[in-house]
Amino acid sequence: MKYYISPPVISPLSRLLATLAAVLSLIGFFFFGLVVIGILLVGLLAFGLIFWVRSLWQGRKPLASAAPSGPEGQRGEVIEAEYTVVHRRHE
Repeated sequence: MKYYISPPVISPLSRLLATLAAVLSLIGFFFFGLVVIGILLVGLLAFGLIFWVRSLWQGRKPLASAAPSGPEGQRGEVIEAEYTVVHRRHE
């Protein structure tokens, strides 16, 4: 003979109410999951849009007025200088 902590539900009305509560819970959890996934997708879309706009902004060409003119603005030029060693490190 089986012994239960609480006896199993026998009445059809109790079974119907338990089934209805279970179905409503599952539907509620499903829609809650859809809302959470929607929020995550909107956040991911916003992050991607911000990253895309920032990459476009970083990749744009500088304006002609912002570029230095003259010999100091040329790249690849060798600068010659003299220096004096003030302190030599002993190893």
